[in-house]
Amino acid sequence: MKKEQDVVTSMVHPAYSKKQKRNNEWLKRFKFKRSEKTQKKQVRKVKVMRQTPSILPFLQIHEGYFLMKNGVMDILQITTKDLYSMNDGDLQFMLLSQARLLRSYFPAFKEVSLNFPANTEKQKAYWLRKKEKTIDPLRLQFIERKLFELGYLEKERTNREFFLFLYAETPEQLNDQKKQLIRGMQQTFPLEKLSVEKKKDVLFILNNQNSKL
Repeated sequence: MKKEQDVVTSMVHPAYSKKQKRNNEWLKRFKFKRSEKTQKKQVRKVKVMRQTPSILPFLQIHEGYFLMKNGVMDILQITTKDLYSMNDGDLQFMLLSQARLLRSYFPAFKEVSLNFPANTEKQKAYWLRKKEKTIDPLRLQFIERKLFELGYLEKERTNREFFLFLYAETPEQLNDQKKQLIRGMQQTFPLEKLSVEKKKDVLFILNNQNSKL
């Protein structure tokens, strides 16, 4: 018997037409352009809207006042006193003095309390002078311990400080109001003028309460 031979037929792939080739090339270009756009989107930085100048009312800082979008403002610090150590007569006098001032003072003001880091610059300067004049190793060790404690207090401890915010339409009106308040609170809680740097620190803490100086 004769064995049947398997006939192997070759597969012939259909040739692409010119139209199909153009479509394939267009798809490749489209994918390449899309990949470029996605890469550019990933590299592009996210822009943050600058809304702070539009929200805050301050325009300029002068020596004696802040120029605002609507009027002027200044900051004075209130000198605190230990009310618990006073007798009833002193407390009654301070209460009546403050009530008399508030009845006679009509312009707008605001009392603000903030936590400031403890300032131990004077104490550190004292112990540094002692360190320069000391040769005894035991005393030097004691001075180093004091300086370490003062540095720790500046980093970890805060003091509650009180400030008075005054508002007016013109610098002249603001100056008259400051004189009236300084004179009226002289016997109860005296007011102190602040430097420009201190005023900047007050505004920084007031607007960035989660930050430290």
